[in-house]
Amino acid sequence: MLIVLTVLLALYISWSIGSNDETMGTLAGCGYISIGRAVLIGAIADALGAILLGYRVEETIGRGLISVDLTYYDIFVIMVSMATWLIISSAMGIPISTTHSIVGAVTGLGAYKYGLQSLNLKSLVRIAAGWILSPLIGVIMAYFMEKFVSMYLKRRVRGLIDRLKVGRFSGLMLLVWTTYTSFFRGANDIANATSFISLMFDPILARTICGIGMAVGVLTLGRRVVRTVGEELVELDPVSALAVQISVASTLSIGTMLGLPLSGSQILVAAIIGIGLARGSWINIQELKHMILTWITTFPGAAILAIAFAYVI
Repeated sequence: MLIVLTVLLALYISWSIGSNDETMGTLAGCGYISIGRAVLIGAIADALGAILLGYRVEETIGRGLISVDLTYYDIFVIMVSMATWLIISSAMGIPISTTHSIVGAVTGLGAYKYGLQSLNLKSLVRIAAGWILSPLIGVIMAYFMEKFVSMYLKRRVRGLIDRLKVGRFSGLMLLVWTTYTSFFRGANDIANATSFISLMFDPILARTICGIGMAVGVLTLGRRVVRTVGEELVELDPVSALAVQISVASTLSIGTMLGLPLSGSQILVAAIIGIGLARGSWINIQELKHMILTWITTFPGAAILAIAFAYVI
C-alpha cells in the first residue's frame, strides 16, 4: 500500500513541478506565439529532458544530501511536503524553486528524525552556492547580451524592413532556445521528484512516469506562472527575450551536465531583470519583491512541513 501511495505521490509531485514551470514565459511574453502553444511545446520538451537526461542530477539529491538510508515513510514525508508547498505557490501564480523545496524537506526530516549529523553539510553548501551564483550569472549575462545586441542593431539595422526581419529571426531563434531551455529544465527539475523513488523502482520507469506527470502539470496549471513571468514582470520584445533565454539556457544546461541542482525559476527571473536594467525599462518591483519573499520562505517552509508530516506519521 505504501508503494502504491508513493507512486501516486510521485505523479502528484511531478505535476506540481510542471505546474510551476515558467520556462516558456519569455516566448509567450514577447507575443511571438500564444500562451497555449507555448505551454504545449514546453510540456513536450520537459518530458523528453526528464526521461533522457534526468539521471544527471538524481545522484546529487538522492544520495548526496543525507547519509542515512531513508525508509519508505521518509520518502513519503519528503515528497508530500515538497508537493504541498509547490501547489500552494502555483495556485497563487508565483514561480518558486522545486530544488529549494526538496532540499528543505530533506533537511527538515533529517534534522528532526536522524539529527544534524545525518546531513551532508558539504553538499548543502555546494547547492546553496549554486543557488546564489546562478541567478547572478543570469543577471550579468543577460545585461551584457542586451547591451551588445542593442549596439549591434543601432549600427547595422536601418529602416522598418530591417527591423521586421530582425524581429522575425529573433522570434524563430527564441522558439529554438526556449525549447532547448525547457529540455534542460525538465532534466534538472525531474530529479526533485525521482531522486528517491528511483531507489525503489527502475530509474528510467520512474523518470518516464514523472516526466509525463510534469508535462500534464505544464499543460494545466502552468499557464498561470507563464503569464506571471512573461507578461507581468517586465515588458519584452523578441530580441530581448532571446537574450534572456540564451543566458538561462547556458547556465542551466551547464549546471545539469555537472549534476548540480539549480533553480530554473531564479535564473530566468534574474535574467529578465538583467534585461530590464540594461534597457532602463519598467520593472514590476512589487511583483519581484513577492517572488523573492516566496523564494526565501521556500526552504524553511518545506522543512517545517516535513517535520510536521513526520511527526504526524
